Amino acid sequence: MSVRFDIRPLITLGETQWNESVQKKEAFSIQTNMKSEGLIRNTLTKLYKAKINGKGNVFETVIYGCQLVFQMNGSGFYEVQYFYDVESGDVRALVDDIQAEYKGMVQDYVYNTIKAKAEEKGLVLEQEAVQKNQSIVLTFNLNG
Repeated sequence: MSVRFDIRPLITLGETQWNESVQKKEAFSIQTNMKSEGLIRNTLTKLYKAKINGKGNVFETVIYGCQLVFQMNGSGFYEVQYFYDVESGDVRALVDDIQAEYKGMVQDYVYNTIKAKAEEKGLVLEQEAVQKNQSIVLTFNLNG
C-alpha cells in the first residue's frame, strides 16, 4: 500500500467546495491486475449499479459511501485510490470482490471471442468442459 496526498477542489454551480478527501489529506492506493476500462465499468455496474464519473485513464465512483478513484499506472494496470477514513481491510475486500468479478468478465469475453472466431473459420465445437478452477476447456473438431 502506498500513501499519496491529494487536494482537489470540487466546483459546483460556481462555488468552490472541497472534496472530503482534503480533510483526510492522505490518499491510499491499491494495485490491481485490471487493464480494461470498459470491463471495469461493466463490473462496477453489474456488482453495485455504480454511477461512474470520468473517462479514460482516470475515473471514479462511490461504493458504500467510499470514494474510489481508478487510475492507470505506468505499467498499464489500474490502481484504486481511496481517501476516506475507512479500514484498509474493508477497501481491500471491496477491491478483491471487484477483481474477482472482473476476472469472470474477462473470461466471458475471451470465451465468446474464441467461439465466434472458431465459428468464422468453420470449426465445430466438439466439447466444452468447466474445470475445478472455473477455467473452460473448448475442444474443436478441425475436420468439420
